Amino acid sequence: MGEFWKSAACALGFAGLLYASGASSPAAADDDAYKIPLKLFGEFEIAGGLASCHYALWQHNRDPGADKYAYLFYMPFDSDGASQPARVEVGKNVLALDELLRDGEWIAGMAKNSLYATRDRETRVHIEVLEAEDVGNHTRIDQATVYVVQSGKIPFQARARGTFGCAGLNAEDEESAAAPAPSPVPAGGWAGPAGIPFGAPRMLADMSEVPAALRQIMRDYASDDCDVDGSFAWAGARYVVNENYLLWEVPCTMGAYQGSSVFGVTQNPARDWAELLTLPNPPGLEGQQNYAAMSADVLPGQGIIKMTALSRGAGDCGVHQVHRLTDGPGEVLEFELLEYRDKYDCDGNATAPENWPLAYQSY
Repeated sequence: MGEFWKSAACALGFAGLLYASGASSPAAADDDAYKIPLKLFGEFEIAGGLASCHYALWQHNRDPGADKYAYLFYMPFDSDGASQPARVEVGKNVLALDELLRDGEWIAGMAKNSLYATRDRETRVHIEVLEAEDVGNHTRIDQATVYVVQSGKIPFQARARGTFGCAGLNAEDEESAAAPAPSPVPAGGWAGPAGIPFGAPRMLADMSEVPAALRQIMRDYASDDCDVDGSFAWAGARYVVNENYLLWEVPCTMGAYQGSSVFGVTQNPARDWAELLTLPNPPGLEGQQNYAAMSADVLPGQGIIKMTALSRGAGDCGVHQVHRLTDGPGEVLEFELLEYRDKYDCDGNATAPENWPLAYQSY
């Protein structure tokens, strides 16, 4: 928390935040002039209703599915997964806040602390997530604290619950969403832990759109796995992770019945820095610098990359892996292996790879 608030103070352009700096309260603390009249609002007040992907917090003892006024904070994500202006109500004013930063500590696939402010910096909102859980396609927030600060006012603190991600669920739906998924998992589905969600793919028109820095490190580190300058049926895709990072999927090889891709990250917008994302193997299996994702299936809303390496064209044997995008040490993105399934018996029975024998699971 200390490092987070040092960064927050720098981002806001002043030495310390009011409620963290030890500044004395106004003399007339019970005077309404010094209180922040934070108000609850309802879904009907949000233009266009709740976006399919959003970050919403409601008062801990309210139910947005049953109470007309429940929400404390609401921030939608656009189709690329980028944060849009957040919404709070103070008195008669509906305020729009920009996201300033998220700290490096993550809980259930989302930042534990985040900071928002109006353009004039007169109103600032700090959200601290205390308890949260992955429930498949979003993060359910069971306990959070919302701090609202305005210049010359007594800071306001509220307890909250909420949701982060692409669920589009209200509180009445959460219990069923959190229920265990039936087994076996249907082909194409994923009911395990989610990663950091990112935006929908934007298909590249030509390989020249892949940043030069990323193409260079592919040549430097992944030349054994990839034909970097090869000719492929598609040029790759770009995904917006947030205002800081872009995720790139670049074609690597193309065979008779399957092909591979590599994944890398750059700044947003892309400049002179890039990093390839390695695909970790299960413990005890040699090789920790794998880059080629065979037949990658990307689930942006869940932050999941699934990959299947078939042993033959009949599709009845091979290896299936599931990775999720996470925040690694040093504020970088990385892949975490969630499942590793292998079917060595090429028996002519082409079942869904998601139901092949499970060799490793990390959750």
